[in-house]
Amino acid sequence: QAALERNRLHAIQQLMQRQRVANEAVGTIDVIAVAAEGQNANAQVFQVRDGVLSDRQSFYLDNVSGEDDQEVVAQFLSQYYAQQAVIPPQVIVPPALGDTRPMAELLGGRRGSRVEVRIAERGDKARLYDLALRNARLALDTDQLKAERSRQQRVDALDGLQQALGLDALPVRIECFDISNLMGTHTVASMVVFEGGAPKKSDYRRFTIRSLEEGVPDDFAAMREVLTRRMRNWESQRELSPHDPAYNESFATLPNLIVIDGGKGQLAAGLEALEQARERGVAVASLAKRIEEVFLPGSAAPVVLPHDTAGLQLLQRVRDEAHRFAISH
Repeated sequence: QAALERNRLHAIQQLMQRQRVANEAVGTIDVIAVAAEGQNANAQVFQVRDGVLSDRQSFYLDNVSGEDDQEVVAQFLSQYYAQQAVIPPQVIVPPALGDTRPMAELLGGRRGSRVEVRIAERGDKARLYDLALRNARLALDTDQLKAERSRQQRVDALDGLQQALGLDALPVRIECFDISNLMGTHTVASMVVFEGGAPKKSDYRRFTIRSLEEGVPDDFAAMREVLTRRMRNWESQRELSPHDPAYNESFATLPNLIVIDGGKGQLAAGLEALEQARERGVAVASLAKRIEEVFLPGSAAPVVLPHDTAGLQLLQRVRDEAHRFAISH
């Protein structure tokens, strides 16, 4: 609530500042500020045309390689102006850029005429830069707050799922399998992976079902086949080094929880193929679409989770993603 009220206050202050920007002496310039923290950064671009702030743009940047502020600023300027049809005659940049001459030459070449790249130290241009920098820091803080809240929600969902299903371990890695076909033909299966409550798309896998007679749909047999192949792939990876070209990280990793799309029948078919995985502590459950019942091995009665619980919503997201991925195959 405090963050929300702070953001509202800043928004009002920025609006008031914007009304005061009109000053023909400022001319036509771009003002760029960058706030960086860890692997995250935010860049603000104020476009001032004839002394009036005509547009403000905000960009979230990933600094995964941990570049210093100077490199972050230089890379952003190069990428931003590579996509701009119009470059103004003057660009105000952060002090972190250091020597402005290389950037001035680069932008001048793209503009076809001289571009002054400078650091504003006083006057209206410095005030505009300070405003842009405050916006960048505010946007970065807000983004980090949202990311932390989202992370906490994922942790709560995993914890709730563990409690609701009576799992021995937190389901950090969840794999979900779904079967799809075209009017009984071209049966395929999908395997999607969520880690830490979020999709890990690099570990998604697709399967073409081979054991069925063409035109004779059998979801139970298809589920049995795909889970058997999943476990065979795991077996084949056990002897390989991560440096081996044949090593497949997705198949080499056993999940904490396997979710099967379907009811008791699909669960029973899947359990036939997953005996070895269950011996190693992998939990198995199925999620039936009709009223979102969760079936567990050895239990005749389904687990019915309230629809507003984070744990069920996570299961639904995993199941829906597996369904989408299968259909697209």
